[in-house]
Amino acid sequence: MPKQKAHCPRCDHVLTMLQPNWAEKMLALSCSALLLLVLALTFSFLSFDINGLKTSITLFSVVETLAEQMYLGLAILIFTVCIALPGCVLVMLVMWGIAIKWQLGVTAAQAQIRWCFSFLKWCMPEVFIVGALISMVKLVAMADIGLGPAFYFYGGFIVMFILTLMHLDRRQIELALLKKIPTENRPIRAQQRLQWTWALLLTSVLLYLPANLLPIMTTQFLGDAEPSTIVAGVITMWQNGSYFIAMVIFIASIMVPIFKILALAFLSYSVQSRRSFSSQQRYILYRVTELMGRWSMIDVFVVAILAGLVQLGSTMSVFPGPAVVAFCAVVILTMLAALSFDSRLLWEQES
Repeated sequence: MPKQKAHCPRCDHVLTMLQPNWAEKMLALSCSALLLLVLALTFSFLSFDINGLKTSITLFSVVETLAEQMYLGLAILIFTVCIALPGCVLVMLVMWGIAIKWQLGVTAAQAQIRWCFSFLKWCMPEVFIVGALISMVKLVAMADIGLGPAFYFYGGFIVMFILTLMHLDRRQIELALLKKIPTENRPIRAQQRLQWTWALLLTSVLLYLPANLLPIMTTQFLGDAEPSTIVAGVITMWQNGSYFIAMVIFIASIMVPIFKILALAFLSYSVQSRRSFSSQQRYILYRVTELMGRWSMIDVFVVAILAGLVQLGSTMSVFPGPAVVAFCAVVILTMLAALSFDSRLLWEQES
């Protein structure tokens, strides 16, 4: 029956919910989101004007500027998580909608299910737009900031993308395309899983120190270079009266990575030691850790946008610092650690 939900009997997680006309809605929303993404890549995104010197950027020019500044890995990452992967997901959803509604390309759509849901974990357009807003707040006191058509198109794309995901149900997709819901009978290799999680966490801890001690960006103003760390940027925003933005950066860039590392370390220890912790509470902690992981990327996107937008030669320019690579690695490693941790281990003692 429509609107009925199926819950996991152990963790109460919603497994599936049948919505009326979900395939048609998903197809329409994904087509709209894909169109808006194409338009967002076509026009100007932001413009920067200081004392008559004006520059503007597109989403592609941000990536190009980072590549020219020898931050090729960062450029590829931003292009991938903000443009390429969301675009690929939407193309797959359009193909699924066509396959379900008109039975066209069913075989190709069936092969893409696992890929699509893997890509979804790394799509970060909503984090990028928040980073763009923070970049504007940082610059608004010293220059005139203009919003290009692409900013509104990209914002609309994010809204449509989120609405599309609200109608995306993996079990309904598998049932519609595969005519059955696949079951996983793979054994849980606890020791191997935990070793990967511990290794990723240890590496992220080692990188967390240079990520916070080294400059994350350098601002060149009238020939003078001023490096800035993450903490220094938070302090500057607080002193300038941007308390909310300072708190957002502090929480996303400093508190969230620490929380993720401690939470995953606790979950791994609790499974390894077989202590009698509540499985339900540990599962909630794991879900929170998994969902909040991507938001630490805000500072990385802020630096990328500023580096792409503020390029006025010796008058004023912004360049990424060495810490941006280390911090980006911390975020990716903690996300990989969360993905490598098998949440089924939390219930193993009860089985």
